[in-house]
Amino acid sequence: MDEMERLLLKEKPCQALLAILELDHAYASLISKKIDSTFAHTLRILSQLEQAGLVSTRTEGRVRYAELTSPGRRAAEALRMLREAVEDAADVKKRIKRIHELIDAAERAQGDRELLAGPLRRDLALLRSRSGTAEIDLLESRIRRILSRQAR
Repeated sequence: MDEMERLLLKEKPCQALLAILELDHAYASLISKKIDSTFAHTLRILSQLEQAGLVSTRTEGRVRYAELTSPGRRAAEALRMLREAVEDAADVKKRIKRIHELIDAAERAQGDRELLAGPLRRDLALLRSRSGTAEIDLLESRIRRILSRQAR
C-alpha cells in the first residue's frame, strides 16, 4: 500500500477533503473546527494532502487557505459518493427492519389486514429500487401469507 492510500484510508484526511469541497473559502482553522481536529493536526493533514497533490494551499497574512486540485476534487467527489452510498445502505437496512416489525404486528393484529398491507407494499416498492430483491421478495411473501390467512 502506498503513501496516498494510507492517507486516504484515515478518517481525518477524508473529512478534510470533504470539508474543503463543501466550504466556500476553506481555511485551516475553519477546516479544523469542521473535522473536530486540533489546528496543528489539521495543518499536518493539509501538508500531507498537498504533498499528495490533492490540495493546494496559500497563506495570506496569518490565514492558510486550502483548495482542491483537479485530482483532489475528483477524490473528494468520490468520497462524498461513497459516504452517500453507505448512508443510503444504512437507511435501507433500517427501513427493512421496520417493515419486518410492522409485518410482525400485522400477523398478530385482528381485523382487516389488507389495510395494514397496503402501505407496506408501497414501502417495499420504493425500497426495491434501492435494495437487493431477495430481501424485498421475502417481505412480499410474508405479506401474501398474512393476506391469504385472512381470506380463509
